[in-house]
Amino acid sequence: MRTVLIPACLLAICCSIVCCQNGKETIDGGKYVPVKLNLTGEFDVLVEQDPLTKAGESTDAYAINVYYDKEGDGSANDIYAYGLFDNVADMTITMLSNHKYKVYCTLVKDAYNSLYFGQAFNNSYSGYAYPFQTNTSNSTILGNRFIIGDGTYFTGMGNGSAHIKTTTSPSTSNATPNASINRFYGVSALYEPIPNGTIDIYLKRVVYGAKFIVSGVREGLLNVTCGDFYSRSGGNYEGTPTIYTFTNVTQGYNGTPQVNTVSLTYTSSRGSLWNISKTQDVQFKRNVMTTVNITLTPDLSGLLFDLTEEPFDDDNVINMSINTDGLIDIDVNPES
Repeated sequence: MRTVLIPACLLAICCSIVCCQNGKETIDGGKYVPVKLNLTGEFDVLVEQDPLTKAGESTDAYAINVYYDKEGDGSANDIYAYGLFDNVADMTITMLSNHKYKVYCTLVKDAYNSLYFGQAFNNSYSGYAYPFQTNTSNSTILGNRFIIGDGTYFTGMGNGSAHIKTTTSPSTSNATPNASINRFYGVSALYEPIPNGTIDIYLKRVVYGAKFIVSGVREGLLNVTCGDFYSRSGGNYEGTPTIYTFTNVTQGYNGTPQVNTVSLTYTSSRGSLWNISKTQDVQFKRNVMTTVNITLTPDLSGLLFDLTEEPFDDDNVINMSINTDGLIDIDVNPES
């Protein structure tokens, strides 16, 4: 057998590039360490980090993207891992200790009963589509584990569209905008891993509420539309309170209201002389149920708006009178 001598300097280099995920040194001096995700937030029932939780007991689903500073520059912009979970006890990931990480998470409450699950986009396997689509597939399997290093990540976290349960043969063109699902979103601060450390992520509810009431219609039809999420034509009615996901989930998370235009078109059966059209921008706020009262005046001279906003903690009433001369009178009590 021929013996090959390896110079000591080359041997040192070879040894330095060996890395594994059980704590051994890597080429840049880091170590792979296990880190646990801890989710808290505005849940109806707080998530419990219970190691005895069995996969499938929950009907909720969590999509998670993990980014890190690949170059060690402190900017966590490179995708590191992703995963779709229904079991919070499985949310443990190995991270390299001398890099900084940021974790994004979106939660859909009762996802099993509210989201479409099937062979979306002609995929040969069944999975979830929006908002759990990725950059490599529009359908994702719930695996309760992190997939590290393959470049895949969820692209729908910041978007309020979703394929809901009633969807059939989903495509990118028919995901429901501002989907009526109970959606949450959160992001961690920059984190540098330590052995058996914990990353805390606070999830905020990223939905607003809307209810529409129409009164005063004695004849004819009043058509009401609001953004991409509401449309109805008819007479007097009282709608039901409904939640909607922000079009831009990140903006909703940061407290920026969503502005939608309410368009009103009244078509009288007595003749075009009595027809009326009005538009008005309305701000829909996070965790606020806004009731839009629309009243057709008895003499058909105009349409009256009365917007009532009901946050979880405080009441904020905005009265708007839209007159036939186009003027808008606004009284706010209390101040928002």
